[in-house]
Amino acid sequence: MTSRRLSLPAAAIALVGATLVAPTVAAAGRPVPAPTGAEVLGFSVLPAETYVPGSEASGHWTTGNAAVPAPYPGQPVQGFSGTHRNADGSYLVLSDNGFGSKANSQDALLALHRIRPNTTTGETAYETTLFTFSDPHRLIPWQTWRDGGCAAAGSLPAGYSCPTADRQLTGWDFDPESLQVGTDGTFWVGEEFGPYLLHFDGQGELLEAPVATPGVKSPSNPTLGSATPDIANSKGFEGLAISPDGRTLYPMLEGSTADDKAAGLAADLRIYEAPIGKDGTASFTGDFRRYRMEDPANALGDFIAVNKHQFLVIERDNGQGPTAVFKRIYLVDTRGVADGGYVTKTLLVDLMNVPNPKGAGGFGDPFTFPFFTIEDVELVDDRTIAVMNDNNFPAAGGRSSTAPDENEFVLIRLASALQVDHRLL
Repeated sequence: MTSRRLSLPAAAIALVGATLVAPTVAAAGRPVPAPTGAEVLGFSVLPAETYVPGSEASGHWTTGNAAVPAPYPGQPVQGFSGTHRNADGSYLVLSDNGFGSKANSQDALLALHRIRPNTTTGETAYETTLFTFSDPHRLIPWQTWRDGGCAAAGSLPAGYSCPTADRQLTGWDFDPESLQVGTDGTFWVGEEFGPYLLHFDGQGELLEAPVATPGVKSPSNPTLGSATPDIANSKGFEGLAISPDGRTLYPMLEGSTADDKAAGLAADLRIYEAPIGKDGTASFTGDFRRYRMEDPANALGDFIAVNKHQFLVIERDNGQGPTAVFKRIYLVDTRGVADGGYVTKTLLVDLMNVPNPKGAGGFGDPFTFPFFTIEDVELVDDRTIAVMNDNNFPAAGGRSSTAPDENEFVLIRLASALQVDHRLL
């Protein structure tokens, strides 16, 4: 494997330390950064140009780039925006809406894949696509791309024709960004166009109508009409945690709401509650807790549960490559926090400065993870987490200014054991 080490300015690797300590927490939940003793255990990579075998061509509404011109020969296995670790060491990975927006992802089928990272060889294997998401029972109360949307389009790009109406869902319909598996084996997806909660069965078929967020709509919400959006595009449910007993979902927004910005709370992200009823459906309580980012320009990458009151959060800046500075994982605690209150934060890992004494992945020491979008963290055991990036195929900029970014998988050993509820492993 060729070295992928990236030289960064000293400012980008400013944090050092050895032992996890408790933070001093300010009134709004902002900590004094704690030292970290995390260490890279392993690394593997899935090549950027990995396509679903025998799949439809895609990218007709995009231009691609010099390295990978569009349209593409198939459906890319790319853009990992949510993940779930299986007991056998493989991972389910959720592809996002496709190529960045509703306007250019009409031919990107929403799908769930299975991959198998191998940190011994350094290669991640694509194993299969479990399914593409669909709505055969017509639970979505508006027009979808493959059932009326394409036929109503004024024009189509060269080489593309409307598919047979089959109720499969595409990046024109939804932008899936987070994933959890229920105790009944069904799938919950946090989505950004609404933002919505989406509930699918084991074959990827929608089980209930999209669950709307109370008081929040993005500019891409299909029911917005003439109303004013309450949150920016691509700032919906980037994170989605599930309680250890599987009875409550905790969807977390990537950006602040218009109401919070107007109140001077532009650095606040909302963590909602959505209990799952005995009938298997979810509904919002309307309650939420607040997470205070270190900078209003930062964004959420992922949000998962550790136990019934502790969670992991990826908080990141918008830089990549040499401009990436802030990419961190925090331990969040909601214990004793009332509706509208602030959770506490403890720094676990600075992803721009992770000790790498064994040179995992051919990188130097320290290891840096300088991607624009880092959207996946998963528990492996009490002391180990897995982190993956969304490579925004076929974009470059993380490791190279010209070569498309790959889907990287990093195993990180934490300084101290987490209090993991083993129902979440």
